[in-house]
Amino acid sequence: AIGSHTARWREQAYKVTGATPTIPKEGFHSAADMVANRTGEGTCNIKSSAPHLHQRMEDTSRVYDVQRGDVIFHTRWLFHRTVPFNKTAMREARQTSSQTMDADDHTATEPLAAIYKRYSIRYSPGTARIPKGYGFEPSVLYDESNGGRTADEIVAEHGPWYPRAWPSPSKDELRLLPALIESKMPVAQRLLKQRQKEMAPHLRKMRPAH
Repeated sequence: AIGSHTARWREQAYKVTGATPTIPKEGFHSAADMVANRTGEGTCNIKSSAPHLHQRMEDTSRVYDVQRGDVIFHTRWLFHRTVPFNKTAMREARQTSSQTMDADDHTATEPLAAIYKRYSIRYSPGTARIPKGYGFEPSVLYDESNGGRTADEIVAEHGPWYPRAWPSPSKDELRLLPALIESKMPVAQRLLKQRQKEMAPHLRKMRPAH
């Protein structure tokens, strides 16, 4: 939604989606606290929770015909979403991209695929402060004291949880990445699974009955 990151209604949108700016200063204390006191119903549900805001975003939306190698570069505070694939087009694309056999020399060739894989990278400045309290941030799961610190402070004390990307990667951080991945990340992943189990019964209660 073009201009949504500076729109006058953005604070209202943060509230109805439970965006980061609405998290209490000291964070949440438990799964129950997070479910009970986090504002809004998530970004994915804004169409039902705030139809007027959803319509404003749709009215200013811009859809790109993305081609191989294209990059969409924007501020992380711009409201954005993916567009669902056309299932008919997907079936046709699979047929187009299936391997064909050359009748003359029996060599396999693969035509240009009509659907490309994409991935999303989110950048934040090193001065960004990591939320305190109960949550799912890997660096805070590993060490609760990282909550409330900046990304740069965490990297300086605990290694490259937030490796530098601009203006260029840090050679020192790249050197330390394998150790973080092998020794610290498994601890965070184990605690993440535990948090997900703690959240599950609360999320089930939130689902409407059918």
